[in-house]
Amino acid sequence: MPVYFMKTKVAIIGAGPAGSSAAIALSKKGIPNILIDKRGVVGIPVQCAEFVGLNINSYVDLNNIPSAINQKIKFMDIYAGKNFYRFNGKGYVLNRAVFDRHLAGEAVKTGSKLLTAARVYRINRQKNSIDVLSAEEKIMYEIYYDYLIAATGPKNGFGEPKNGAYIYATQIKTDLLKELDSVICYFRTYIPYGYGWVFPKGKFANVGIGIEKPASDMPLSLSFNKFLNEIRSTGLIGLKIIEKTSGLVPVSGLNEITDGNIALCGDAAGLTHPVTGAGILSAVISGGLAGDYAAESVKASKNLFEDYKEELESVFKKSLSNAAKKRSELYPLMTDDLSIEKNIKQLWPSFEEYYK
Repeated sequence: MPVYFMKTKVAIIGAGPAGSSAAIALSKKGIPNILIDKRGVVGIPVQCAEFVGLNINSYVDLNNIPSAINQKIKFMDIYAGKNFYRFNGKGYVLNRAVFDRHLAGEAVKTGSKLLTAARVYRINRQKNSIDVLSAEEKIMYEIYYDYLIAATGPKNGFGEPKNGAYIYATQIKTDLLKELDSVICYFRTYIPYGYGWVFPKGKFANVGIGIEKPASDMPLSLSFNKFLNEIRSTGLIGLKIIEKTSGLVPVSGLNEITDGNIALCGDAAGLTHPVTGAGILSAVISGGLAGDYAAESVKASKNLFEDYKEELESVFKKSLSNAAKKRSELYPLMTDDLSIEKNIKQLWPSFEEYYK
């Protein structure tokens, strides 16, 4: 198999929202960069419930990519034990594959080089290089970089998971039998250390659950089947399973953000919210920041990733640490309907009590 040598100022691993946002930031500043993704098609498979708030438009204007919007949302509904709550929850359920492809496409338009179906299997820190196997081209790349941005998802991309705690999630796309203008979250005793959700997508819905492991020994399949039976019994969804996905969601808060000339962003940096699991917006923000600091590092011939770490922590650390603390303290107390009803207001950030 032939080996090709390449050199770039910045290599980016992962073409999700974080990695593509980093590539866009770099290319807009004229910094050569290579964006590498292991998937043959960026955005597929989708391993995400796909809901994002209106504030995404401050970073990615969805008015410019209407096909990335599956449905506009007005409310967030919470079923906690036997109680029901409704909040203003304006936002969107995305077509995440279109959203991701748009960002990667913008990166390419502004000057990034994109390698798909390309798996990074080794980082050589001494040589500042990564070894990449291209399944499409049947060739090897040895890519040399000055700076590396890892937007590699919850496992940090290399070997075993590196975040401190994870939710194990499973989800199906199914028929939605009633019109919905809300995303719905369910807190049930049979979904310990997590919750279930129904997020509408027009005539369809994403329906899933997430449970923290090993905090709970509840089998994921058993819990999910109970949840599906409950939701189907209300007449909200049908029996058909159109798609099924699963994945990990980091829930321990920020982890290591920098390592020399390597910067992490998105899920790889632990930027998903430890209670809600939301992470799309924080991925876009952190990727943009990582790209900006990498660009300034190249221009100044000085590693500024510690400044990136400081800014990222100033934005996210306090809120994520607070959420992780609430998660660890409150979920063990939620063992029956009454205790779920008692503690939900301190656990879920839609409630005013969460912030007291």
